[in-house]
Amino acid sequence: MVRTSGSALVVFDGYRGLRDGDRTAGASLKALLGCEDSTHWNNWSERGDSLKRRFDRASAWLEVRLGNITDVNVIGLSMGCQLAVRFVHHASIKAPSIEFGQLVLIAPDPKYRPVGRDAEEIAAGTSSAFEEAVALWGSSGLAGPRFVSRLADAANQMERTRIVYCRSDGVAEWSANVELMVDELPHTTGIELIEAIDGEFVSTNDMTVDLGVGNPELDVHDRLWESISFV
Repeated sequence: MVRTSGSALVVFDGYRGLRDGDRTAGASLKALLGCEDSTHWNNWSERGDSLKRRFDRASAWLEVRLGNITDVNVIGLSMGCQLAVRFVHHASIKAPSIEFGQLVLIAPDPKYRPVGRDAEEIAAGTSSAFEEAVALWGSSGLAGPRFVSRLADAANQMERTRIVYCRSDGVAEWSANVELMVDELPHTTGIELIEAIDGEFVSTNDMTVDLGVGNPELDVHDRLWESISFV
């Protein structure tokens, strides 16, 4: 029997993410919501896994719980933001009776273009995040416009939507990528844009982002997941 507390949380880690420790933003949101028995950690599982397969796993997890939960909350990191938005869009169609709570996107990479890490993955002979994003949305064009369009739709479904980004992010690159997402999101969606600054502490009424701690040798993209706390 599936046991839940009413609210559910789906946590989408990054492209090759395996982080599900207590110090992550996902764990902090889980504690705030009290979703101890109804949280799905959607991580990269093994070589050969893909964004599409991870989306299928999350959808299957939700399907068997439709009769036991009242609302769904979603948080994503990096390429997990692609999964988060795709998941909300799918769930809103398959389970229209479910309420949608919070959507939090951290260091999203909209994929308007391939970034440096995509080139590294292709050179290594593996599938790139750019290619998998295209496959996730089921189109031959750029993933970026599809992602932003569905994000606007998702924000209209959610009670609250927040995006945390940093202009100095060296992975989800700002120029002609994240900046396009920020510019093209309709102002009518009510999405809260929170700009993190490397080396500084940023606070909202119920969330903190502290990039003044952690290993400074790591790119800010890889530090954000453990720099965010919900209070």
